[in-house]
Amino acid sequence: MKQVPAFLTALFLCLAPAHAEVVVDDAKSLEKAVRMAGSGETIRVAPGRYDLTDLKIPRNMTIVGEGNVVFFSSQPVEKGILNPLWVSTFRVENIKFEGARSPDLNGAGIRHDGEHLTVINCIFENNEDGILATGQEHGEIIILNSMFVGNGYGDGYSHGIYVAEGASLEIQNTAFIGTKIGHHVKSLAGRTIISNSSFDDADGKTSYAVDASRGGAVAITSSSFIQAEDADNSTLFNYDLTRGGEAVSLEISGNRIVNRNRNGRLLRNDSPLTPVISNNEIINEGRGRMIAQ
Repeated sequence: MKQVPAFLTALFLCLAPAHAEVVVDDAKSLEKAVRMAGSGETIRVAPGRYDLTDLKIPRNMTIVGEGNVVFFSSQPVEKGILNPLWVSTFRVENIKFEGARSPDLNGAGIRHDGEHLTVINCIFENNEDGILATGQEHGEIIILNSMFVGNGYGDGYSHGIYVAEGASLEIQNTAFIGTKIGHHVKSLAGRTIISNSSFDDADGKTSYAVDASRGGAVAITSSSFIQAEDADNSTLFNYDLTRGGEAVSLEISGNRIVNRNRNGRLLRNDSPLTPVISNNEIINEGRGRMIAQ
């Protein structure tokens, strides 16, 4: 076999495509780009409002908003505005998701049925669920530098973030404001790590700030919490095994906590483990019993 000349090899390498990028500027072109995208492709979205209903993400890809980009649905969704499918790993950046509604009352900004999910610098506002993850048990979910505002239907079964399945949920530098009746974060993941984030019940009458009802390894550190006077649940954190799982570890440390509820309580721990609770600044304006049960 003849050897290919070095200059031809170099030319082929120069001409070979890297991970492709596509730029879109309307909903139809976005839907087409998602359908046609190869694995690992990045789709860049021009500023504007995009009316999308259950846009399925069929394979690994990234969607990045360039400027002020809003994804919303003028129609009821079956699952969510975006819906990563079972085999997909999905990354999304710089997008606002708003107004997802479903006949089942759990319409999500992102309904993640896939493998791994990374969310960076996104806003989820006035959805029935901000993010609802029902994907694979080994899936890892990372939320960075984002905001969840006014999510929840108001029936206690929809939340800011609800991870129903997954190996891990990691939240950093993210704000939760006014989740309606439901929890800011409900995690059934094997590992839940929350740091440098803020949680404010505002006027949402939020239930738990963090609910870990499948146990696991949970660490809540270096974050701030404001529990409203009329919160739907007077306890901030819940850790139990009602959904199965194993009591592995629970750390609540280095947080600033403002309680305005007269029945306020720091933690409901219905498990055999002894939590690590340390170095929290607690401002007990409601004069509740801010101790762990």
